[in-house]
This record gives sequence, C-alpha cells and structure tokens, in this order.
Amino acid sequence: MYILFIGFRKLGEFPAIHEAKKYAQESEETGVFSLIGENYRDSWYKSKNQ
Repeated sequence: MYILFIGFRKLGEFPAIHEAKKYAQESEETGVFSLIGENYRDSWYKSKNQ
C-alpha cells in the first residue's frame, strides 16, 4: 500500500504507485506531494500551471 500526502495532509491510500501519481496529477491540488510505501519514497512539486 502507498500513502499519498500533500504537505502533511493525507490524500489517500493506493495499491499501486501509478494509481497514486495519476490521482495527484488529475487533482486540483498544488504543492509538494509525497508518496510513501514500504521501501519506497518519492516527492514532487505540482504548480498551478501544470
């Protein structure tokens, strides 16, 4: 399971990395996203222009 955050706010849990990243990309949220799972960690910034 992978947990997606924006800042310190939890957005949800996802069974696959690509599902979490797709959710983040399609959301209206902007800022720093973090995706955390067992032996996995990734973060990226999404601006208003993307």
